[in-house]
Amino acid sequence: MFIIISGISSSGKNTVMQNLVNMRKNLKILQKSTVTTREPRDTDKNFNTYFYKSCEEFLEMVNNGEFVEHEEVHGNYYGILKSSLDKVVNDKEFDYIRDIDVKGNLSIKKYLNGKCPVVSIFLDAPDEILEERLRLRGDTEEQIKIRLSRKDFERSHKKYYDLVIENIDLNKTLKQINKFLDTKRSSF
Repeated sequence: MFIIISGISSSGKNTVMQNLVNMRKNLKILQKSTVTTREPRDTDKNFNTYFYKSCEEFLEMVNNGEFVEHEEVHGNYYGILKSSLDKVVNDKEFDYIRDIDVKGNLSIKKYLNGKCPVVSIFLDAPDEILEERLRLRGDTEEQIKIRLSRKDFERSHKKYYDLVIENIDLNKTLKQINKFLDTKRSSF
């Protein structure tokens, strides 16, 4: 099973993913599945799932057809590698989880259709909580403005998700997701 986590910037995607991996023995974060042109963050040292490339290298990979999907988000390019998703299809021992943007959700579901069960979860939070989390993370006012500029667009895609959660209380969110995943797992 492949689990997609999407949501607005600072909705808690990485925190939720890491906690789920710690709780579920057969769950792994799909490492090194995304290529980006953004600069690494300090937090990426502990939780790095990206290949960092220059714009020129990224566009060459696009031309070579290496991505399931790619997009410019917050002024940087991101792309999901076909080779990483093919690994998920071939691994029957583990489930995988990855944070994917709202457009990528649809592309990945289409790519994996019939090859591997896919479930998608959208995380949201009230605007004031999102802003507070970004400030606590150390983002500048300009970065906060850029990151939150997509929130309405992202929220308009909630209808394409199997589960939508307002992530205010992490423990409640994790309980809800675990129950959902257990139900989904038993239906496959």
